[in-house]
Amino acid sequence: MKNSPKQHKKVRKNKHLNFSVFLLLIFCFQWIPLSHAGFSSTENNNKAPTDIFRGFFAPGKEVDTTVHADQWPDNDPMTYDIDARAALGTASTLIDRYLQHALTSLRLIAGSPATRSGIWPEIRPGLITLQNAIPGAVLYIEPDGGYYSVDAGYTGLNLSDRDYFNSLFNGEEIHGSLIYSRSTGKQSVLMAVPVFEGEEITGAVAISIFLDEFQQLISNALNLDDDYLWYVLDEEGTTVLHPRSDFVFMNPTAEGSPSLRHAVETMKTRSHGYTSYIFAGRNTHILFTQVPFNNWRVVLGKIGERSDDHYLPEASEILENLRETLAEELHRMDRQLDDAVTSFNGQIPPEHVARDTFRRLYQDNPYIVTCALIDTDGVLVYVEPSEFHPSEGEHIRDQENYFIMQKNRTPMLSNSFLAVEGFDAVSLQHPIIDDNGEFHGSVSLLIRSDVMIEELATPYVAETMYEPWIMEPEGRIIFDKAFEGTGRMLFLDYRYEGFQSLLELGGAIAESTSGTGDYVYQDPESDQRMVRMAVWDTIRLHDARWRVVISYAPY
Repeated sequence: MKNSPKQHKKVRKNKHLNFSVFLLLIFCFQWIPLSHAGFSSTENNNKAPTDIFRGFFAPGKEVDTTVHADQWPDNDPMTYDIDARAALGTASTLIDRYLQHALTSLRLIAGSPATRSGIWPEIRPGLITLQNAIPGAVLYIEPDGGYYSVDAGYTGLNLSDRDYFNSLFNGEEIHGSLIYSRSTGKQSVLMAVPVFEGEEITGAVAISIFLDEFQQLISNALNLDDDYLWYVLDEEGTTVLHPRSDFVFMNPTAEGSPSLRHAVETMKTRSHGYTSYIFAGRNTHILFTQVPFNNWRVVLGKIGERSDDHYLPEASEILENLRETLAEELHRMDRQLDDAVTSFNGQIPPEHVARDTFRRLYQDNPYIVTCALIDTDGVLVYVEPSEFHPSEGEHIRDQENYFIMQKNRTPMLSNSFLAVEGFDAVSLQHPIIDDNGEFHGSVSLLIRSDVMIEELATPYVAETMYEPWIMEPEGRIIFDKAFEGTGRMLFLDYRYEGFQSLLELGGAIAESTSGTGDYVYQDPESDQRMVRMAVWDTIRLHDARWRVVISYAPY
């Protein structure tokens, strides 16, 4: 007796359900959570790398992660505190197995009756199983480039302009194309397998493996000290995985030092070995080996001694000259303001005295926008120059500067803020206090800090490779013309979210009064990410601190 259409549908559904269960069983054995495999707990931190990795791939089976001594040259001069070659072999094995399992799973899904049906509700369960096992976006791609994702269903987006698309729909598997995922925006590596119905390609299944989660898995497993590093390059030399996320997708042959470019070329032409290069002012010694799956290179290195930075002495000299010049200008204005307030003898002066004093201050200091007398209620009593007379009588009781002056009643240089006129400024204020200690108000100089810094810095950096930027310890950028950062909050502005090393450097600058460091940022002219060095020092005036930074390309 034949099944009815309804019974047919039920039988077919159960077959597809069984396939999903089959996939799930595969992953239960092959994708053991790291917390159960000896990766996460602190008690395993002292295990040798090979021991740490053993439970991960196949329970009850040991994985050979040994890198045999006869495979390595004898020219590695470094002494490692860890079994570097075992760790390198382990990382290579982990990456290879991770990608192999992803590819095997895609092949199984592509060959299933559910996927060959081309019906999304029937395809989706198998893709969900894969996405639950590997952090990424799992897709079903149609021949016209439209695609479905597990999370969004039909996306309305199109992949037909991707570099890999024609190869995929000509029947080739994709084993690691570097992309920014269109459905998530994340840096990813794409694996894809075409779906065949007979000789016809009816679609493709793919996974965009999220690189941040991928690298975190390996970083957690290796658990390296700060003086070690690891990363992965593809066959073109582009960075695929790196603990500093803003290095991902950078090509060291385009952005690095000559020695780094030479090291990358060496790695591209050899399957394993030792080399060294200079990066960020230090010699770096590395071992590397090939990932069998797709010809990537895994690199494990130790950061060594400082190298000669030919630009650092000149950058330091410019920094010192600029710091002294800016400090001298701020202190000069502060002394003039102190003399003016002292001449008021602790009282609110007559109008003509106040205005004459403010006009002289304005004329003597080209970076002052306004001079104002503020009473104890926060009211602007007198303001010069004359174009600002209409603001007299207004109050500033809601401004941070007013509260600080009311509380401390001491000279102050404010934090940078956006003035009502639309530019960034700082306020230099001195209190008016009589002989009995009674507070009568304050005098404020509104200073156009960005104009002042640019004019004073230009003689030192014009027609050089050096760029100045100035930041308050809280992260507000007072001046950054070259990279259009003036007025932004380094730690809060969305424009800096993708630049991990810049945020880390910013944290170091905020914490330390002086120092050196490196970071990656987007070059506005070439639109390429670039490595920059930075050296900084501090200007102090009253309670204010300005971090003066000189940055430069080291190569």
